[in-house]
Amino acid sequence: MELKKEWIATHELIGIGGLPKTRQGLNRKAREEGWQKRRREGARGKAVEYAWQSLPDSVKKTLSLRTTQAEYTLTAQEPCATWNEIHRQLSDTERNFIVAFIVREGVLQLLKRLDFPEKEMAAHSSS
Repeated sequence: MELKKEWIATHELIGIGGLPKTRQGLNRKAREEGWQKRRREGARGKAVEYAWQSLPDSVKKTLSLRTTQAEYTLTAQEPCATWNEIHRQLSDTERNFIVAFIVREGVLQLLKRLDFPEKEMAAHSSS
């Protein structure tokens, strides 16, 4: 699966696919692993972006998941029925991958990776 963007900004990579959660940590890892970089056009200061092909596979996979459009369609339903429909439309391999991820990482980690707002997570966990 190929991502359309050839260059990825530093802020888009922080914490993705096991990468460091700070700009400094990310830039250090990129330097150590020899990622191809360039100065980010139109940005102030020392903003850089990294070449897609030089990123680790785990990062590419996570970014691809975020940019891939769903191939299934849903109608307005109750949340449980929606989840069941999503589950039904996944292949066995996709289903096993998602269930293994949730078991290994937990639902909160899944929500974080999907950029679900932290304040919403806090609101749901307190009720």
